[in-house]
Amino acid sequence: MRQHTATLGLLLVGGALVLGLVALAWTLGGASSEAQQDAMHNCPQPGKWAISVWSGDDGTETGQALGTCGEQAVAAAYYIDPQTGIWSRWFAGRPGASNLQSLGDMQGLIALGTAGPAPPTATPTSTPTETETPTGTPPPIPGCTHHVATTGDDGNSGTAEAPWRTIQQAADTSEPGDAVCIHSGTYSEEVTFTHSGTAEAPITFTAAPGETVTVQHLFLTVGTSYLQLIGFTVRGFSDWGVDLDGDNHHIFLSHLDVAGGGSGVGMESGDDGLVSDVILEDSVIGDHRCWAVSCGPRPCDRLTFRRLEIYGSGIECGSGGDALAVEQGQDILVEDCYVHDNYGDGIDLNSRDEAGNVAGIVVRRNRVVRNHLNGIKLFAGGQVENNVVWGQGVAPVWLGDYPGPYEVVNNTIAYNMYSTDFGWRDYAFVAGYADPDTGASAAFDLTLVNNIFAFNTGPEVALDAPTGIYLGPRVQLTEHHNLYWSRDDGEIEAQFVSGRSADITRAEIADGTWNSLTGQGQGDVTADPAFVSGWPDVDLHLQESSPAVDAGSAEFAPSMDAEGNPRDGAPDIGAYER
Repeated sequence: MRQHTATLGLLLVGGALVLGLVALAWTLGGASSEAQQDAMHNCPQPGKWAISVWSGDDGTETGQALGTCGEQAVAAAYYIDPQTGIWSRWFAGRPGASNLQSLGDMQGLIALGTAGPAPPTATPTSTPTETETPTGTPPPIPGCTHHVATTGDDGNSGTAEAPWRTIQQAADTSEPGDAVCIHSGTYSEEVTFTHSGTAEAPITFTAAPGETVTVQHLFLTVGTSYLQLIGFTVRGFSDWGVDLDGDNHHIFLSHLDVAGGGSGVGMESGDDGLVSDVILEDSVIGDHRCWAVSCGPRPCDRLTFRRLEIYGSGIECGSGGDALAVEQGQDILVEDCYVHDNYGDGIDLNSRDEAGNVAGIVVRRNRVVRNHLNGIKLFAGGQVENNVVWGQGVAPVWLGDYPGPYEVVNNTIAYNMYSTDFGWRDYAFVAGYADPDTGASAAFDLTLVNNIFAFNTGPEVALDAPTGIYLGPRVQLTEHHNLYWSRDDGEIEAQFVSGRSADITRAEIADGTWNSLTGQGQGDVTADPAFVSGWPDVDLHLQESSPAVDAGSAEFAPSMDAEGNPRDGAPDIGAYER
């Protein structure tokens, strides 16, 4: 017999949302029944809610787990993390609106049974025809305390049967714990949020499941906090699409589609107060004249950017129009993002943190592709791991100009400075660049392990002049198990080497000269990495014959690769594990 406790983060009572933590003791087995594995226990009845618990493998896809209740037996499920207070949800047949991707063993959640009898599992039948909803009356959304619809009226009560007409009406009347569901339509509104939730009861504004809600602008006034905005399409704005005006904290932004206008998502951390504790995830942001995502000029702490696609921004701002830029702040996480085809830098962090040594900067598992300037730029320390960086216009990864510890592990950096449209000859990697006028450079510790540097600066950009990596005069280096294949006569320019040329040739890495000079270079490889394909149809996965396979060091390697595949005790060099 196994006894577990499943933690559940929410209850729905009488259609009202009640936030809290419920410990559900779930005992499997016993004298009278045998424990059933790989099953959802306490499945919901048709049209009813139930507290259900998954008993099975960790990481089981949510739809598969709920499917053990019967085909199409579950219409929706909700879970809220008791630590962060953040919702996750699953809707049958609506993957775009679902973000509860998988379940762990003994994970509890609230599940809603599909109205009417579900088709039998053994002999599936066609889905019953849903009853038509009368025109102008949106279907009830479980958990919503208020509703907004284009057919509503602001003089109504805001219920499912009598929705409001404007999102602004809901914003002006919302209270902690409210969950406002907005139904399909284009709302020609610049919505201003002035009401805050609390840590225990945030205010939520969400597009109704499976419905498209378009607005012009989402504006959080100074101090507005504990707010969740989910599922909005933002179009037709002139300046910022989503705007945090200062002193905003504990903001959750998810499933947004922000395009056009001046800039995308802006966080003003300044004289009116600092911005902190913001999560921006599962969103598409792009085609802006200037920045896509920005926070500054003062510190922005505890920011998470996750599973974003950021594209096509900065066309009018040039070098000032970066895709994702945070000028100051600590504890910043950028992960699993696709940052591509922007006119400035891709990811630019801590450019104003001149004191350096900023804690908690992590950039991992991102694809950074064809940005016209730098790909990843960290100014004051940080961790760069499992990133795939190709096609940038200038140096794909730039570290410095301020002191700090930098760790660069298991990245693949290749085919940069290849485009004849925007590429310029530059280093494949820069750490601690010395000012050309003063000679000054930042002093910092650099760990450089398990990376691939290959095919940087293309022949059409600089004829017969590919480029290696640059290490500044004050870099304290730990370097081993990297693969170099860019420039035969200068794979590494190490400015801290004295008494000879700073250029380390490919042959000097291979024959041990580099190791003799610096004590570095154990396990370095100098060979063509054998990618699946090169420029312009770049695919930086490794072929079976690649010399990078099983050639890395397990000491620093992350447990997973850029795509979430596990690494073993003999990891591959680069971001992808074969």
